[in-house]
Amino acid sequence: MKTIVITGASSGIGKASAKFFAAKGWNVAATMRHPESERELSELPNVKCYELDVTDSATITSAYDTILGDFGKVDALFNNAGYCLFGPLELSDEEQIRNAYDTLIIGLTLVTKKFIPHMRKNRDGVIISTSSVGGLLTLPLTSTYHEAKYAVEGLMEGLSYELYPFNVYCKLVEPGGIQTDFWNRSLVMADGIDESDYGKQAAGYLNQMAQPVSDSRASADDVAAVVYEAVTDGEKKWRYTVACDDFIAFRRSMNDEEWIAHIGQMYSGFGV
Repeated sequence: MKTIVITGASSGIGKASAKFFAAKGWNVAATMRHPESERELSELPNVKCYELDVTDSATITSAYDTILGDFGKVDALFNNAGYCLFGPLELSDEEQIRNAYDTLIIGLTLVTKKFIPHMRKNRDGVIISTSSVGGLLTLPLTSTYHEAKYAVEGLMEGLSYELYPFNVYCKLVEPGGIQTDFWNRSLVMADGIDESDYGKQAAGYLNQMAQPVSDSRASADDVAAVVYEAVTDGEKKWRYTVACDDFIAFRRSMNDEEWIAHIGQMYSGFGV
């Protein structure tokens, strides 16, 4: 029986992926900051929950050692822990910025680094990271989120070359509009937006983003199915997009200057 390690498995895409892989007969090491609070996953026969905070190196090492002790071999790693800082960079404090980077870039990098020797020695493995349509194009008021996702894309591409000789493959899953509670669960707001010069545009933009989710958007289960495909299809495919193809095509219909003007004018209009 094969084994996958999933970070950020307490909710959303991570939890859906844990359940999906378990249903397919995989062992699942579902990691999260507070495993003692997880009931649903802990009741599944081939799922074990572990404490792992990607911003805490000690928990990364402890989880790694315990997982290998329990399962012996890890076949796939799914980096999925999330964080989104919303607001103008000017109003984002240093702690918020560092938390974003610690979760989305540094933590992901350290978790990946921890599992590389195991996969390299086995000459086998797949490393999947959740990127986003936000790693392919940018929108207002989430500059640090886009920065992090672009960094993840660069890391995974560079790492794919390093690990290619060892039959360890790196892949990206890039969701677009997803029906999860990500905005409520992982969104962190910069302080003082309403009273600032950014207030009107930010309020209008956030209201637009908070509109009821269209039925055409993918669910967390849909993304989990794509993660499973990426892990098991045996292909050297690099990107797996979910519910964002139309958005990407729209972006590619414009050059950089046209896109910046289009989004800038739209965003400015929220303050009228």
